[in-house]
Amino acid sequence: MLEELEDSREAVGARLKKVREILGMAKKEFAEKAGISEQVYGPFENAKRDLSLQSAKKLRKAYSLPLDFLYFGKTDDLPTRISREL
Repeated sequence: MLEELEDSREAVGARLKKVREILGMAKKEFAEKAGISEQVYGPFENAKRDLSLQSAKKLRKAYSLPLDFLYFGKTDDLPTRISREL
């Protein structure tokens, strides 16, 4: 599901959760390192809210996560550590 080109809330949330788990981080730590509060980030990962472009750009900057991966699951340009474990 992570590599499928789908942009449903559930698919985006699953990708965020998987990356966070690969990096061994709690939700709060993962969000705050990207400059997002846990209250804003949580609904993205839990598929309660669509991932905003503003938050996606913060995640891209903090973790080198391409927007194509976040929104569509395209794994071509992921950091090696993350792509190896997907």
